[in-house]
Amino acid sequence: MNWLNKVYQHHDLWISKVDKLGGGAYSEDIVMEAYIKIDKYNCEHKIINNDKVSEGYMYFVLRSLFIDYKNAKKNIRKIQIEDFYKDKGFTEIKDKDIQKFTDADNMMQENGFGKLCNKIDNEIDSWHWYDRKIFELYRDTPLSIRGMAKEIKISKINIFHTLKKGKARIKKRFTEDYEDYKNEDYDLI
Repeated sequence: MNWLNKVYQHHDLWISKVDKLGGGAYSEDIVMEAYIKIDKYNCEHKIINNDKVSEGYMYFVLRSLFIDYKNAKKNIRKIQIEDFYKDKGFTEIKDKDIQKFTDADNMMQENGFGKLCNKIDNEIDSWHWYDRKIFELYRDTPLSIRGMAKEIKISKINIFHTLKKGKARIKKRFTEDYEDYKNEDYDLI
């Protein structure tokens, strides 16, 4: 008999344990995830002791997956359907809204912002490859300086100074263009 089948024989027990933790309707999903985890990491010697299933180890796996589920659930923003309708979620687009989006001033603002972004990108492209890669990684990913240091195995201090130097170069080079953008002088950018 396969060792995973021995674990599966206690399927209802595992579901009840996750239910007691507060899994509710997701209890069976969490148990299935546990089966996948223990099979993936080949935990046979940790789960099966003397031809018996270790409830303690399985509880540890289930609890860890339940905590992961709870943490992931916290990051999801829920919107009540009543609030959505109160805030006019499903209303038709009115002609004045369309006019606002196609307004010439708004288009000039968008074009000015696009020109400013293109100038900054061209400046960054002219940098040394190391400075450019560090700056683009920081700009284009949600990684913090610590996260970057961990991922690319470069010291936090080195990344910090590279970013600081890059920001200073951009600020020095594009302060006037940014002021023109803020003052709505889009032709001068």
